[in-house]
Amino acid sequence: MTVVVRERATVRGAGTGTFVLVGGVPGAGKSTALARVAGLRPGVRVLDSETARRDLRGRVPRGVPYAVYRPVVHVRHLAGVVRAVLGGPRDGTELLVVHDPATSRVRRWWWACLARRAGWSPVLVMVDVERGEALSGQEVRGRRVRARAFARHWRRWAAQRAGLVAASGGAAGGWSQVHVVGRRQVVGLLVGVVDAAVPVRVRGAR
Repeated sequence: MTVVVRERATVRGAGTGTFVLVGGVPGAGKSTALARVAGLRPGVRVLDSETARRDLRGRVPRGVPYAVYRPVVHVRHLAGVVRAVLGGPRDGTELLVVHDPATSRVRRWWWACLARRAGWSPVLVMVDVERGEALSGQEVRGRRVRARAFARHWRRWAAQRAGLVAASGGAAGGWSQVHVVGRRQVVGLLVGVVDAAVPVRVRGAR
């Protein structure tokens, strides 16, 4: 697996907040990483699809398989992220970290454009794992995406991987910063981005 980690502070414009999109194929470990970052830096606003899943799980009848209400979870999460992004940064130090597969080049471009228009400096972090590692990650969490959906995500990632690795550490595709990291490095990199974006409020959070 090719992993590039270049620990550089997020490029930010004056008066902007930082929007961090954490992407990767299903099973890459995005939700696990976001949960750890939220625990380490409780002042950070994190929007994860896993939160939407847990919220909805408590409202559906017992025994209903996740596959039945998965589309609703995705729609609720997407709607929440769009609202948060369009709401813009409330002050010059706000940081928003969100979960999205981001394997679609067009989808990533739209997120970057939407964020910039709303006043955010967009940062892309892609979690780079091998196919077997991603499938094992799905097994560990107890939920596997449909084979066809995973194959689509993997084809996209495999086709774009080299280009994103080459861009890692710099600006590309409308993003102020692009980072490609492995599962073991992503938490450390995200904490670094968080501390660079909101050094006083987040580091002093309890």
